[in-house]
Amino acid sequence: MQSRSRWQCLTLACLLAVSVWLCSSTTACATRVLGGGSLEEQANHPFPPSADILNVTQAPYGAKGDGKTDDTAAIQRALNDMSGLHKILYFPNGTYLISASLQWTNKNARGQPAWGFNWIQGENPLKTVIRLKDGTFTAPTQPMPLMDCGGFGSADWFHNYVQDLTFDIGRSNPGAIGLQFYSNNTGAVRNVAIVSQDGQGRTGLDLFRDMNGPLLVRNLLVRGFEVGIRTGAAVNSQTFERIQLIGQTQFGFDNQGQSISIRGLTSENTVPAVRSYGVLSLLEATLVGRDGASSLPAIVNYNGGRLGLRNITTRGYGRALGDVETPDYAAALRIRGTDKVGSEGPTVTEYFSHPATRPFAGPTASLGLAIQETPDVPWDDPKTWAVVDTFNADPTGQRDSSTAIQQAIDSGATTIFFPGLYAIEQPVIIRGKARRLIGTGAWIDYEGKSKPDFIVGDGQSKVVVIEHFAPINGGIAVNTNRTVVLRSLESRQISHQGKGLLFLEDVATDNFHLRTGQRVWARQLNIENEGTHLTNAGGDLWVLGYKTERGGTLLHTRAGGRSEIFGTFSYTTTAGKLAPMFLTEDADVFAFFNEVCYTGDPFAVLIQETRNGITKVVKQGEGTIAPYIGVARQK
Repeated sequence: MQSRSRWQCLTLACLLAVSVWLCSSTTACATRVLGGGSLEEQANHPFPPSADILNVTQAPYGAKGDGKTDDTAAIQRALNDMSGLHKILYFPNGTYLISASLQWTNKNARGQPAWGFNWIQGENPLKTVIRLKDGTFTAPTQPMPLMDCGGFGSADWFHNYVQDLTFDIGRSNPGAIGLQFYSNNTGAVRNVAIVSQDGQGRTGLDLFRDMNGPLLVRNLLVRGFEVGIRTGAAVNSQTFERIQLIGQTQFGFDNQGQSISIRGLTSENTVPAVRSYGVLSLLEATLVGRDGASSLPAIVNYNGGRLGLRNITTRGYGRALGDVETPDYAAALRIRGTDKVGSEGPTVTEYFSHPATRPFAGPTASLGLAIQETPDVPWDDPKTWAVVDTFNADPTGQRDSSTAIQQAIDSGATTIFFPGLYAIEQPVIIRGKARRLIGTGAWIDYEGKSKPDFIVGDGQSKVVVIEHFAPINGGIAVNTNRTVVLRSLESRQISHQGKGLLFLEDVATDNFHLRTGQRVWARQLNIENEGTHLTNAGGDLWVLGYKTERGGTLLHTRAGGRSEIFGTFSYTTTAGKLAPMFLTEDADVFAFFNEVCYTGDPFAVLIQETRNGITKVVKQGEGTIAPYIGVARQK
């Protein structure tokens, strides 16, 4: 993550959508609309006793979670002890009453700087509740969050998580914000409900702070508030999947300038479901208008924002999209907007707000690659977990723990727990019954002595999950035909040699390669190396939310590969003239993307495409509009 000073101004914002011709033998698949709101399906998530898991109900904190006792001081003390130390703050099921805003700090209880690496974990998303006392935040002009997750003007708040909780603002709190979340490079809000008991409140999930992201929000319910989710600022992109918005009074989702990717949005509202004047990719949405919504658009694309829609269903609204450019925003809500082909609704199969730029003539539709949900494995009873420390691993990372970790994996346990930081000097093989490796967000192999650190080999489970490590400095090698899920981690290198399905969810890595016949699905993928970032040499690649930094080709697709990316965000910080942004050679590509560059050195070549030995390019500044939406298509 490259920080930028406050005085820098936005010199360039290239907004592009790139697609490549879909082979005639392939047809776009109709994927089901995701409902979101599946929090009731979530199991309990208990953890074993550990010094790196701070239980708010235990000493020295003693929160009651009885819905009557004020637990503010106890929780705040635990937050201070957790900050920046790769620990988990754990909330067992209960209702934790608070009377002030809970604050993540940039200095922990030891007096050390605390830039991220914080994890708030509830036992169950609907049974673990942080509830604001009624009549506490009564001033709408002075909004306050139940929990403020930091940020404070820095883009270095890495690897923050809030999972399996409900934030309840109670009643008579019109100035309340449910959760103000911030993270960079990796980080997520997962399996969370944010509710207002009387519908009041300013914002459910507030992500508006400058430089917030990249991050992932997955499986979120927001009920009530003026705005369900608020995003903004020019960097660093945010990704959403399975979102449910109900009963807002201004907008369900309000994007004020950010690069946003959403899949699976459901909204039931009397107001527009979405307003955006940034860059928005929205896939598979069901937007229901209630009461007076028949005079409103379901989606408002405002003030020249860049918008890409696919598989949108609306009911009860006057039209699907109000694509408006007018300073009189109140009036814009109640006009039909600009009637562009495909925008009226009630169903939108595919729509882009701006025409496409492309090297070759041809269709401009997306590829419609099949989308698979990220799988998981059962959450085991923590009494059965193999904790690597009990096998003589060193949680301080001072000595080699390779042998101890291998013994834990080979113990017959299905979940292997890493409650500390571990040095590894030789590769560890994930095999046998092991199906979940989970850390507390701490590093593995700080000095990078083993390459790789983890090898996913053959074993009994059809699915293997590796999650919550930052970073794995020696990397991960997938040498199996099993399905592998890499979730909420940073790995310097990910090598995919097998033929099994690979899922990357909230992952930061460098130089990722996809080979012939391989299939990869990624949600919130962050690659920041200089040089070629992502290569697809003959496989199928689908990405929701792809954030990059530095120069070099962002995606090289060749050898008949098929790549489909919704929501690419290039924060171009160095060497924009190094290579074409997108390089395609006899392959199929679709990408909807955005570039922001503060250095005056943006990508000089946006698209370079070769078909049957003929090469054409799209350069910066070419096309029918500026900034650009670009398309290249391979037959």
